Amino acid sequence: MALAIAVVGAGAVGMAFLPAAVTEPVVKPVTQSVELLTGDDKPETITVDFDEQPAVLGISNYPRIQLGAMRYTTDTSLIDRASELLKGKTFKRWYGYASYRAKANDMVGGCHSSIELDTANGAKLCDVSYDPGYEGNEGPGIYIMDGDVAYVMEGDQTELNDFMGQCIQDAYKQTCLPDPQTARDSGSARTWLFEDEMPWTVESGSTGSAKE
Repeated sequence: MALAIAVVGAGAVGMAFLPAAVTEPVVKPVTQSVELLTGDDKPETITVDFDEQPAVLGISNYPRIQLGAMRYTTDTSLIDRASELLKGKTFKRWYGYASYRAKANDMVGGCHSSIELDTANGAKLCDVSYDPGYEGNEGPGIYIMDGDVAYVMEGDQTELNDFMGQCIQDAYKQTCLPDPQTARDSGSARTWLFEDEMPWTVESGSTGSAKE
């Protein structure tokens, strides 16, 4: 043991006499900008803003509402409330989104919702999604996608999340029970409408999506 200590000690003393260039790390840390690392120049934060007055509110949800389908309303009180909850809100870039999606692809089930504000002719002013994630794989909550980049809403998401939940519940009751076709044919007054009942599809004579 004494010999081992002597060898280590000699090595340490020997290092003290080596030239500085030899004792410096061979690999030096390299600092790169976020743009170089991610391959894009997208901003770190975005803020929701729109100049036109929204005329339509749309929502979607899986699994309560048909997969890939939207429901719409022209109820001004709901549109005004959604505008109040969205306009001016800041969303921060989330660099963990790609990793989250990779894990989520191996999972079954889950929940996904979206809310959007549109003009009277169906032009989209704002489109926000909600994904709570899975057990052991926390999702972004309320977020906006810009291409393949995700931006997560900063601050308390509770009010907007609760509002989306109530809209989804009402739309589900009005357009999905006991089934979508029966709800459509019932003749009952509905706040929430199917997409082909909206002006931009009725005017075009389309039974599918006429939105861009």
